[in-house]
Parts: sequence; C-alpha cells; structure tokens
Amino acid sequence: MNLEYICEQMVRILHGNITCISKSGAIEACYGDMAAQYNPLFTNSEFLSAVHNREKKDYPDLFYEKDTILYAVIPLESGEIQNETNNESKSGSRLDEKKHFAKIVVGPVSTEKYTKDSEHYLMQHHHISDETGFRLSFCELKVFGSGILMLYHMITGKELTINDLWQKNGIRETDIIEVKGQISSVIFEHQEQELPHNPYDQEVRELDSIRHGDVEMLNRSLAETYRGEVGQLAKNQVRQAKNIAICVIALASRAAISGGMIPEEAFSMVDGYIMKIEDMNNAVKIDSMMRQAEYEFAERVAEIHKNQHKNELVERTKNYIYQNLHSDIVIGEIGQKIGVNTSYLSDLFHKVEGTTIQQYIRKEKIRLAENMLRYSDYEVKEIANYLSFCSQSYFGNIFRKQTGMTPARYRKKYGKWKEQK
Repeated sequence: MNLEYICEQMVRILHGNITCISKSGAIEACYGDMAAQYNPLFTNSEFLSAVHNREKKDYPDLFYEKDTILYAVIPLESGEIQNETNNESKSGSRLDEKKHFAKIVVGPVSTEKYTKDSEHYLMQHHHISDETGFRLSFCELKVFGSGILMLYHMITGKELTINDLWQKNGIRETDIIEVKGQISSVIFEHQEQELPHNPYDQEVRELDSIRHGDVEMLNRSLAETYRGEVGQLAKNQVRQAKNIAICVIALASRAAISGGMIPEEAFSMVDGYIMKIEDMNNAVKIDSMMRQAEYEFAERVAEIHKNQHKNELVERTKNYIYQNLHSDIVIGEIGQKIGVNTSYLSDLFHKVEGTTIQQYIRKEKIRLAENMLRYSDYEVKEIANYLSFCSQSYFGNIFRKQTGMTPARYRKKYGKWKEQK
C-alpha cells in the first residue's frame, strides 16, 4: 500500500491534516498544509496523549472540540502498514518499507464555514501563539464522513455506510438510557397532571385538509378546541415555537406531496419557511408564519386538483422540469431521463395538461421569475441568465406575454422594496 500517496490525495478531499501515530504515541508522519506550529497534535503534548489513549474502536472514531471542530481516529488492527512505494518522500528521505502505526488521525477541520471562533478556541487551548498564519479549514460534514469511510476502507479493507458512521459515533449507551428516562418522566408528568397531548385525530384532520386542498376544512380543524396540549419540545418559549413550526411545516409538506404537489417544490417551500422562522424571535409571529405555510400548502394542492388529472409520467416530467428550471431544458432529454419515447410523452403531456411541454416550461420559468422579482434583489438581466433565456429582451417579451407587463414594471408594482417603503 502506498500510504503516502493515499494520504496526500485524501488531504485534498478532507481539507485537514492526516497524522500517523506510532504505538508509543509519537508522531511518525503528517500530511497536509497545516504547519506544525498550528497543529494541536504538535503544539499540545497532553492533547496528543489524550488522542492516542482514546479507547480503541473497530470503526472510525469521530470526536469534536467545541461542537464544530472535528477529528477522526482510524485504528489499525495489526499496528503496521505495508508501504509499497519505492519513491522518496518530499523531504528527500526514502520511506521505510514498514511503518509501525497504531492509528491515523484526521483533522482538525471546521464543520462551519465561519471559522474565527474555532480558530480562537484552538489557539487558546492548544498553545498556538502565532495567529498570523493560522487558518482552520472548512469541510462539509457529509464530505468529511464519506472521505473518512474511503480512507478507512483503503487502509483496512472494511466497508461501512455513512449511516453506520453517524450511528456508531453519534449516540452513546448513556444517551439511550437518558432519553428513556426522559420519556418515562414525560409520561409520569402528564399522568400526574391528567393533561394529555393534543388529540391525534385533530392532527389527522389538519393534514387531510392539506392533502385534499380544502382550505375551509383546514380553517375548521385549526379552530377546534381540545383538552390536551402540544408537548414540550424546548426549554424556552421561542425555541419551543420554532421546533413546533418545523415539525408542522415538514408534516404539511408531506401531506401536500401526497395531494399531488411536486416534491421538489414542496421541499423548497419547507426550506424557505424554516429558514425564515429561524431568523424570527417572537413566538406569536413564528406561530403565524407556521399557519401561513399550512395555508399555502393547502392552496397549492387545491390549485393542482382544479387544473389537472394526475398521470405518473406527466408528474415525473413536471418534477424534472421544476428541478431544472435554471437550465436550458431539452424535451428529448426529459424523455431519456424518465425512459419514454419523446413523441409519446409530448402527446400525453398535451392531452393531460392541455398545453405543450415547451409552453409549460416557459410558464414555470416565468412563475419563478415573478417570485424572484417580488422577493429578491437580483437584476432583471441576472434573472434572465439564471433561467437560461437566450437574452434579456427575449425574457422580457415572454414575461410580458404571460403577465401583461414588463419585468421592471412587475417589480415596481409588486417588489418587496416597494412594500417596505
């Protein structure tokens, strides 16, 4: 195994140093561009010893500092790696044929793009005095996880799934015991106070109203009175409201998808509403935004039921179009993607929807453009480019035909900046 080559390539994927530690706890090799004076394993001997003495696992051992600074320890069963390369290392010395390593350590990396706080933490806790050249690299969590699994497999020959990695590292036995105790406490408290949760049948009616696109039914279900109450999901009022809203909006989106809404569109709505709610700090406003999301899902489903007879191939076509509105969509590619003849698909789509695929694409692009003109500050030219129109003038012509006004006029009339003045 050419360990040096593997580590040098994996550093590019993981964005963090890879350090090889011997059975005695000494650093034998290190790959990556974080200099020794900035690497906690070099600057803090107690930290190196603690990492070396971590309990040996039969899987990659992930651990954090400050919740955002991530490391991975890969144990080596045999304690040695056969190195098959005959090349000289970058330092000019020939690598030994056998390296006696106990473990390989990857990191540190930051799982958040903003790294200043993490850098400050590392400098404080690991004797890093020179801050001028110290930079902590960012690595997206799922990329880090996949990279660790690849490295683990190349070194040990063992295979794990990403879910295995998270499960083995995310939950301790004590966590399971604690959550079971928490469940028992909640049950006891509700029985003592004789205060049940909100009734399940009311929740079913609420979701059914969205699934059927029945706004009046949604009104009635939300107006119902009952003895129970929503469970406690947080320790403060605002976080409680946010957590409830996240649950309700996620459930509402699934009901809307079941009612015929395009999944990608529903998921995008969920993302948008939850991101907005996370920025809010008033429980009443959060609750209002949550209800607005439910009403919008119900209204979208009602519109779908009014305008279409569902067909699986047509729905898959529409979902593909929605996912690719920013691209120059070619009808022939849609047929290839969903595995049907293009002519057959075009005829079927026209029969079910009463419009051609090309007309539908233009309509959806303009609908998205309307949304961007209302709620973003992108210039008209940028929107035209994003939606893959051949020119701004062509985009303007199509937009005017569908809406009855130019993009500039539309923004002036409906844009968010007008509403804020």
